[in-house]
Amino acid sequence: MGTLPYLYSFKAHRSICTELMKLVDRIGRVFPEIEAARPRCASGIQALCLLNGTIEKARQILRYCCESSKLYLVITGDVIISRCQRSRNNFEQSLGQIQTMVPTMLAAEISQIIDDLNAATFMLDSSDEEAVAAPRLHITSPKAILIEKRSIKKLLDKVGDTDPTKKKILKYFLYLLKKYGDLIMEEQIENPKAEHEGSVARTTLPILLYIANLLKK
Repeated sequence: MGTLPYLYSFKAHRSICTELMKLVDRIGRVFPEIEAARPRCASGIQALCLLNGTIEKARQILRYCCESSKLYLVITGDVIISRCQRSRNNFEQSLGQIQTMVPTMLAAEISQIIDDLNAATFMLDSSDEEAVAAPRLHITSPKAILIEKRSIKKLLDKVGDTDPTKKKILKYFLYLLKKYGDLIMEEQIENPKAEHEGSVARTTLPILLYIANLLKK
């Protein structure tokens, strides 16, 4: 099933990703026991397939938050939350069905996992809600800017022509980084502690917030 990312690898939404990763890790540990229990009826196989598919999709969310553009991750936080909630709901559905088809001890363990799923919450960090300006995202060094550019280009390659709106937004982010990259670094060198007062932040923040509002409509 692959290796889960390290906590420090998440570019944004760390609390959301940490919550999801704990659930995926726990379910992943019990998954071999569920397979060994062999719930072979039609509904059991269907539930097992749903569980396996949900684990993989949840892992994709975690990898996405490690590899995607920081800028795009921050302004699409609601989308990430929605995907996490969908994963949680699918976990609950599949495990709830499987619980009735496995031995008592395993069923009890699954019951505890379902309780954890019910208690899980996915909320944006206050830092994620506010961190739209480049300094707040730590895109303030040549290496960080290069990594962000590469992440955006990878997203553009994946999007292709399938989502014109997303493509335009990503291209605009790339344009901003190219246009203001040198200014961002100069500003940090001249006044590294003034994260909220720089000319670049004042220029780009309203634009990015406007884009974020468009995406939420």
